[in-house]
Amino acid sequence: MNFQRMVLLITLLLLLGGSLEAQIDRSKKPEPGPAPTASFPDYHESTLDNGLRVFVISNHAQPLVTFRLLIRSGSEYDGEISGIADNVTQLLTAGTTSRDKLTFAKEADLLGLSIGAGAADDQMSVSGSGLKKHMDQLLTLMTDALYNPVFPEDELDKLKKQSISGLQTVKRDPDQVMGRLQIVTGYAPHPYANFGIEEDVEKTTRTMLVDFHNQYFIPNNASLAVVGDVTPEEILPVIRRYFSSWKEGKPPVNDFPRPEEITGRSVHLVDLGKTQTQTAISVLADGMNRRNPDYLSASLMNSILGGGFSGRLFANLRETYGFTYGAYSDLEARKHAGLWMASSTVRRSATDSAFTQILLEMDRMRYEPVDEATMDMHRQYAAGRFLLGLESPSNIAAMVQNIDLYDLPKDYYRNYVANIMRINAQDVQHMAEKYLDTDNVALLAVGDAGEILDPLKAFGEVHMYDTDINPVSEQLTLDIDIDAPTLMENHIEAIGGRARFEELTTRITKGEVVMSFGPVQADGSMLEIEKAPNKKYQHLTLAVDMGGGPQTMETEQWIDGENVFMRQPMQPIQEVTGEEREQTLENEQFNPLIRWKELGFDPTVTAKREMDGRVVYVVELKRKHSTQELFFDAESMLLVARSETGEGPQGPVTTMTYLDDYRETDGMMLPYSIRVENPQMSMKATINSYEHNVDVEDERFEVPQK
Repeated sequence: MNFQRMVLLITLLLLLGGSLEAQIDRSKKPEPGPAPTASFPDYHESTLDNGLRVFVISNHAQPLVTFRLLIRSGSEYDGEISGIADNVTQLLTAGTTSRDKLTFAKEADLLGLSIGAGAADDQMSVSGSGLKKHMDQLLTLMTDALYNPVFPEDELDKLKKQSISGLQTVKRDPDQVMGRLQIVTGYAPHPYANFGIEEDVEKTTRTMLVDFHNQYFIPNNASLAVVGDVTPEEILPVIRRYFSSWKEGKPPVNDFPRPEEITGRSVHLVDLGKTQTQTAISVLADGMNRRNPDYLSASLMNSILGGGFSGRLFANLRETYGFTYGAYSDLEARKHAGLWMASSTVRRSATDSAFTQILLEMDRMRYEPVDEATMDMHRQYAAGRFLLGLESPSNIAAMVQNIDLYDLPKDYYRNYVANIMRINAQDVQHMAEKYLDTDNVALLAVGDAGEILDPLKAFGEVHMYDTDINPVSEQLTLDIDIDAPTLMENHIEAIGGRARFEELTTRITKGEVVMSFGPVQADGSMLEIEKAPNKKYQHLTLAVDMGGGPQTMETEQWIDGENVFMRQPMQPIQEVTGEEREQTLENEQFNPLIRWKELGFDPTVTAKREMDGRVVYVVELKRKHSTQELFFDAESMLLVARSETGEGPQGPVTTMTYLDDYRETDGMMLPYSIRVENPQMSMKATINSYEHNVDVEDERFEVPQK
């Protein structure tokens, strides 16, 4: 099975927006518009006798009301077992002393009420919203969840199973592994560096959740924001009725160790055996927190450097060098510390070059003033984002509570736009000089250590970790103990033997497909019909929603042994010619690895090493029109991965295919799970059935006549 060409075609369509979007001339920068004006709402502030801070923001535009209760402690207080705060908030509405989970949900749904809770590093929150006329019922449910949660054992068990299942996939996801690596290298030994692992989930008990709730859910460790069709005079008596009985407690003391400063240049690497490399560069930590007066100017600096399509990193790594589809940076300012991080997913061979260019852009920001047109564009963008946020009652509630949580000036948001608009090029350059010190950075990489380790040593001392970010010794490269012809024959024997495969005349494969492309999600089905020695039909159907509602995309390919035809989404059938035709014919042979000698393939064993927790043989398979890299499990001799490079919309794209869940079918070991990944998308095919030696007419592989 080879989905590479079909996947690249759909990727190209989504990158270009197909014919679903209006055409925009992106060669011309839009002219700056007038500076936006802001109107942050007035709010009333008071404190109940039990210490609960209350903020009332009147908004009479609609008969709605939103309550947001914020606890000034988050997952940094988890202690030795990570995930306690998150588990507490997830189970707050899973049952109380007077209502089970179903009853609670039914009462809320009946009146159209929305109630939920969540946890972050510095805070936990419980929110509820609904029509003003249902305010009493809303507060009854909210306070029941707040005061009387029972954290049912059965619901905790379900949550633990879900968490363990999710954590098992984390170790194969370079984005999530990079997230772990970033916080450990940036924040340790502060609890901001903690993350959940399977052992923590297994050790979590109901008693831990009850104790955590009792300790931190106290009114003098909380604030309540109310936004909606109310006045302080009418809502404060209601708030006192529901919250005055809440017993105060002993506020928590934050005595956590400070993050270690990032000094010197160091490289931190997780070997994930991926063809692409997830890269990041981190600076700061203890030097930046949310109340730092430099925060706004540093945020604008970050926007210019890597805030999206208009950022310098995007222009450099994608448009100038074609290393990646995107390059970004982010300024993360938490209550007690913060990080600036630049990140990108690049071709394996471009890993060291990408780091070099990111460092150059950091230095460029330090030494070259930003032109005024760029400054104005990013100032207006920042101001516009702020104004859009004011349209959401929940956002307004969070902003008001942030003033209290982060000890910001009372007029912080009232003056936000004015302060943004007065930031100048000198301010931005000063932030870069102060914070983007390229001599004191952590360079992070998640990828194929066998290929990128040696080039990265030029940047500094290399520290290696496993996927739980435990330090490990340098990647073990094993002595090659097998030649390529023997390996190939051992593989053939492991999957059922040459004789069994030579009996095959046809194969029909059916399955389900799930695809992720950034924010775009799609699912559908695949059908593949093959006939020896070189005929194939493929049909991929996906339901895609790119903002205008679900749309069906279909891709078909016909190969009759000599000719190749393709029907791309929303386009007529076209013949594939030239070198592309020759390569497709080579790719789509029936059982090509069984016939490697017959087809003239030239395999070479290039390495024996660890990959994704197993030892694999790496085989370079040279063919007439292309070269593949194959990865065989050294123990089972099954093919577990394959990589190949093809042309994408921005140049060469390396696609990695992972084969898993092998099952015996008709005397052969065949994969029932196939994942295809490149820098911008991933697709998983779950095979439902294989059928062999079914009569298939040759006409099935010919383009249908109109």
